[in-house]
Amino acid sequence: MKALLVALGGGFQAELKQLSRSRLFVALTIIQAITFLFLASLFGMTGSFAPTAIVTEDKGKLANDFITTLNAAHHSFDLHIMDTQAAQSALHRGDLVAIITIPQRFSEAIARGEDTTIHVDVDNVNTDMTDDIQRALPSAIVAFGHKLQLPHLHVQVAEHDLIDHDTGFIPYLVVSGLALDAFVIACILSAMAVAREFEAGTMKLLAVAPVHPLFSLLGRVLATDLVAAVAMVFPVAVTIVGYRIVPLHPFEMLGVILLCIIIFSCVGVALGAILKRTLPVASLVFGLSLPLYLCSGSYEPQRFDGNLIWALAHLSPVYYAVGILQQAFHGLQVTPEAISSDFIALLTWAVCMLLLAGILLRGAMLGRAAIWQREKQQKQQHLRRAGSWLLQKQRFVLAAHKPLVLLALFVLIAGGIWFNVLQSLSLQKSQQQQAAVELAAAQRQDTSLLDYINFISDLLAHDNLLNTKKGDAATAIANARTQELLQQLDADRKVTLIRFLYDARLIKNDYKIISLQGADLRAVHLANVDLNDINLAGVNFSGADLHGADLSAASLASTNFSGANLSGANLSRTNMRDTDVSHANLTNANLQYAIVEAVQLEKAGSLAGATLPDGSVPPAGLDQD
Repeated sequence: MKALLVALGGGFQAELKQLSRSRLFVALTIIQAITFLFLASLFGMTGSFAPTAIVTEDKGKLANDFITTLNAAHHSFDLHIMDTQAAQSALHRGDLVAIITIPQRFSEAIARGEDTTIHVDVDNVNTDMTDDIQRALPSAIVAFGHKLQLPHLHVQVAEHDLIDHDTGFIPYLVVSGLALDAFVIACILSAMAVAREFEAGTMKLLAVAPVHPLFSLLGRVLATDLVAAVAMVFPVAVTIVGYRIVPLHPFEMLGVILLCIIIFSCVGVALGAILKRTLPVASLVFGLSLPLYLCSGSYEPQRFDGNLIWALAHLSPVYYAVGILQQAFHGLQVTPEAISSDFIALLTWAVCMLLLAGILLRGAMLGRAAIWQREKQQKQQHLRRAGSWLLQKQRFVLAAHKPLVLLALFVLIAGGIWFNVLQSLSLQKSQQQQAAVELAAAQRQDTSLLDYINFISDLLAHDNLLNTKKGDAATAIANARTQELLQQLDADRKVTLIRFLYDARLIKNDYKIISLQGADLRAVHLANVDLNDINLAGVNFSGADLHGADLSAASLASTNFSGANLSGANLSRTNMRDTDVSHANLTNANLQYAIVEAVQLEKAGSLAGATLPDGSVPPAGLDQD
């Protein structure tokens, strides 16, 4: 065991010394990696046809003319006529960049010179293509107007982004380039370490060493991995400091870069064992780098290039690495596969490449050993037959088992890729179904809220709702519709409802037309709103955010504020009989002249800096709750 460790350490130290004597070579390798980032940036000047769906709700002639104009836009759109459901499914699946919806009465509005709005849903994961749409659509509208000689064309574009933030095209390319940096650095260093042993003839010396020569080579490869890891600090630093792209998940970034170094180091070992010459190795690695970059989703999400190319991209570890890097830096999921699946795929690649590199290196060493053995047999005639028999046996074993091993590796890789594709398709389908359910629920809530606002507005305008009494039919109907709607809305839309009722004076103390008694407003966000002189008696505000809100002179009897954030809120002159403020944050709140008992305030979570009903302030350091 000690001899093995000595051989391992000796190879490690020897390679570090060799690299220290080749500082120019290491420096040029690092510079080449950094140069690759700037080379990748040049792709930001290019454009492409964006796969776009057209959903037309207007069958008029002007709508068809507008579609023809879009088709004629130079290098902008790859149009597909679809219905709404198919287009939304394709957009969420990643087959489309955008959906352009031509509304009903489009032709009629254009003919009359009226305003009309075109809705555009955009998958903004790739700003290069979305920028094409943002530039091309207004130009197409202008060209449409000139073509039909319509000087008073009023067409607006309403954009709806699929992702809540945009990622610049250059930052997207630069982050993808880190995977290719790892390929260039790790692959060249490890390939040169192995090829140099064959090229310099030192493999003969390793073959007669007291321990297996693989341990010495392993030490050298580990040294190249260490240098590659240190060298990757420079392109990462250029990305963070130079391009100002800060990773959102730094540990994911470190994990994928280390995995890439391991995988591409094994690739380099395999290339070195096959070619056995340093110059061809370097040329081949640099020649492979750009095709890998362009065909692995580094330039744009690969799913935009069709199912065949997308399926072929799964055969490259760079595809999975780019997916993890985009998630780590930008929070983007550019591959349908989950990040955990991408990591599993890279781990599978690492294991397979480690086995393949070992097999190829062992085969190459056996080939060199055979040559050396034949030379030795010429000097030692009495060992010729024994040595020849041993060599033939070794060749027979290698030739008999090597195809089986390679076949097993191919089956393992193909099975892993197939399982990964099936898993990603299943996950993609479930995500699409969930997104469709959530979208339908949101649309139902928006429709219900809009119908309610129209209904109440009609009561205000035609039934004089503000001047009705408690027992009147209009008041009863309005209260029933309000209570029914509150049970259907989420927290954000409940805030919209409260603001509408307050602005319409229907829940102010002067009128009290609509009662919110028993309404569930838990966890709503009403920070810094002006709701003075409002009737909120009996409402459940537990866990709500009301910091900085103006509730002065409000009716808050029996209201539940448990666990709510009322810091800085104006509660002066409020009626807080039987109000629950247990565990509530009343820091810096104004309770002057409020009707509230001391036993209620004792249950509050914090009264620091608050103004009490008698105008006093609690002593500093008083710890509530």
